Amino acid sequence: MAAAAGMALLSTAACSAATDSDPNGGKDTAAGPVRDGGTLTVAQTSDADPGSFLKTSVGNILSEYTVLETLTLMDTKTGKPKGVLAKSWKLAPDAKSIDITLRDDVTFHSGRKLTARDVIFTLKKVQDPATGAGGQAIAEQITSMKAKGDHELKLTFSKPTPNVFDLFEMAPILNPATYDDYAAGKVVDGTGRFAWKSWTPGGRIVLTKYAKYRDAENTHLDKINIQVINDPTAIVSAIRSGRVQYGVGAAALDARSLSQQPGYALLSSGGSAIPLSLDVTKAPFDKKEVRQAVQYAIDRRRIVQQVEGGHADATSLPWKKNAVGYDAAQAKHYGYQPDKAKKLLAKAGVKGATFKVVTLNTPEATSIFQIVKNNLAAVGLNAKPEVLSATEYDGRIAKRDMGTPAVLMMNSNALLPASAVASRPEFVPNDNLLHVKSPAYTKLVKNVTDATTPAAQKKALHAYNAYFLDQAFTVPLITRPTLTVRSTSVGGIAPTQTGFLNLGQAWLSEPKG
Repeated sequence: MAAAAGMALLSTAACSAATDSDPNGGKDTAAGPVRDGGTLTVAQTSDADPGSFLKTSVGNILSEYTVLETLTLMDTKTGKPKGVLAKSWKLAPDAKSIDITLRDDVTFHSGRKLTARDVIFTLKKVQDPATGAGGQAIAEQITSMKAKGDHELKLTFSKPTPNVFDLFEMAPILNPATYDDYAAGKVVDGTGRFAWKSWTPGGRIVLTKYAKYRDAENTHLDKINIQVINDPTAIVSAIRSGRVQYGVGAAALDARSLSQQPGYALLSSGGSAIPLSLDVTKAPFDKKEVRQAVQYAIDRRRIVQQVEGGHADATSLPWKKNAVGYDAAQAKHYGYQPDKAKKLLAKAGVKGATFKVVTLNTPEATSIFQIVKNNLAAVGLNAKPEVLSATEYDGRIAKRDMGTPAVLMMNSNALLPASAVASRPEFVPNDNLLHVKSPAYTKLVKNVTDATTPAAQKKALHAYNAYFLDQAFTVPLITRPTLTVRSTSVGGIAPTQTGFLNLGQAWLSEPKG
């Protein structure tokens, strides 16, 4: 539950580097030439949480993948895994086991060499419910972990687990010898290009170049300062003044505005799916026709233009476009058809219903709600807002009780469908946030999670989507990237699929500090 809530938070504040489109309209916003040396200063709105490196905590967005490393990372363009600590791997044809060979030239910053036992230790921590790890739903499928020497190991699963690479993405490998010291933030022993030098809670994190990294000559910066600036507006001011070169957490509208000025550029990331989710046990949404009517009533394109400034997709599917089985025709299922919405409401015998909609207390969420409210009023439905802080919102998700029949959700759409349907609270077949209980739905989820070949994955996802769209219990309004702004003097900020940033090979074209 904590992991699911963390992913929801991450979607509203996190970012990763450039994706499919150029948000600057093709303008030349590249950083200057790669240069060595200097100190990069960046900012984020949330404080670090060094005890939560396995939990997708937003406070670790700029440090986690700069200091720590994972077995693999997903290529943000192709959706395929790339080796980091893993030199090679072989997933069994039935996806019920995987053999992994580690690199033999990796050391922790403490000097000790990485071994297969460190990987096993980390994965066992992910399995432990007390850890609250983001990949627990996948890791619990592991029935056996066996080291074969220092640099080889074998994982065996209880069922086909082709989405194991989503687990690897969310499980940075930790040092068992210093694990208990991580939470204090004094000893954070990673294997990445930068070592954790110091942390001043509520103030800043200092990272320094790890001189013994396996190809340290390709690490360009000497030091990275991560400042905690709680006020999103103050982050924009800090970037404009030159005190920081990049910031995470500023409002998208402010980021877009600053990016229009010379010397700045937008950074566009994978981002989030934003659905309107409806509790199927609460009237009037216990009727499928009403749920469908709501989805037809909403002008998604207006949200794209008015709230997101054109940097979003009006869609009915929550998946990334590179997911195997993504169907562009299904993604267009719920177009803006208010007349059809009215007919469906009449068929269901619903007129003038009033209900509350939970929404996060963010400018984006409340702006989207206003459009949704007006669209629903036009077809005879009266939506009232219940605006919650992130803490309240996450607490209700964890309890699986939103307290209202409708929820304007925000969640990362980074995971593969097989991982999402097994972990995201609005999708899981058991203890579903929207109280969907159906043997048919459970079977469809199982088919998605068990599919091992591209053909089987495509077939399973198409069938799942058809049911998902027909039942209309949590259909996206839009998917959108997260937009942040950087100085054009900084380059090399790299994405992870889950929305974190790797600053390990960043550079300053004009070194500072």
